Amino acid sequence: MLVWELGDRPLIDLEGGRNTRISFSMQRDVAPVQQALEQKYSDVSAMQISLHSLPLEEQKLFRGLLLIPVGVMMVMLMRVLVGLRTSGTFMPVLIALALMQTALGAGLAGFVLLVVSGLMVRSYLSRLNLLLVARISAVIIIVILLTATFSVIAYNLRIVEGLNIIFFPMIIIAWTIERMSLLWEEEGGGEVMKQGGGSLLVALLAYVVMSNQYVQHLTFNFPGLQLVLLAMVLLLGSYTGYRLIELFRFSALHGRSRGSSE
Repeated sequence: MLVWELGDRPLIDLEGGRNTRISFSMQRDVAPVQQALEQKYSDVSAMQISLHSLPLEEQKLFRGLLLIPVGVMMVMLMRVLVGLRTSGTFMPVLIALALMQTALGAGLAGFVLLVVSGLMVRSYLSRLNLLLVARISAVIIIVILLTATFSVIAYNLRIVEGLNIIFFPMIIIAWTIERMSLLWEEEGGGEVMKQGGGSLLVALLAYVVMSNQYVQHLTFNFPGLQLVLLAMVLLLGSYTGYRLIELFRFSALHGRSRGSSE
């Protein structure tokens, strides 16, 4: 049921102006039958304490925000239990959110292009001996220029998905480039590849979970699940056991100890 208009008054009444414009926004939603009947016959003047009572623009915003704890949970699992290294603590969550706004292949390609190009420019900036604030500011400006350049190239090549590269968080990408550049100078390219690859892997896993329709439905329609995720994060925060990667690392020592005992 769609209520288009109530009463006999005009939809809009304007004096002293022209070129008026009215727009309506809609989105498809799934609700239980009992809830739909209660909303249909309830008093419309009563205050509704629910996310569904918000305007559609705010509902869309909260649909994305309520998925962030799910991505955070994936980062916790991969870092605490598996032991993967990532560039930044929650950078994979931001990458996953950006990938949800773009096509997966085009989003990954755009992110890799931005980071690699930014690292090349950052290596030149390191020769200028700039202060940290000036260096980060320069990297941010360069990242924005690279984003505009890649978007224009994608448009001329008729790659529509490439235009969505603007959804990537520019400030976070600039800081990631700075961190990777410092890591390259201190520990070498191998560590950069490990953390960069770990970030992309965790981002892909978070993207798969966060883009699931059932997960999106549950997180939006049952906000109390955020407390369950909070409890799981608190439990993982006290974990001090072995990580999965460490079991593989120490497997050789286990074999030697078994051989020496025999």
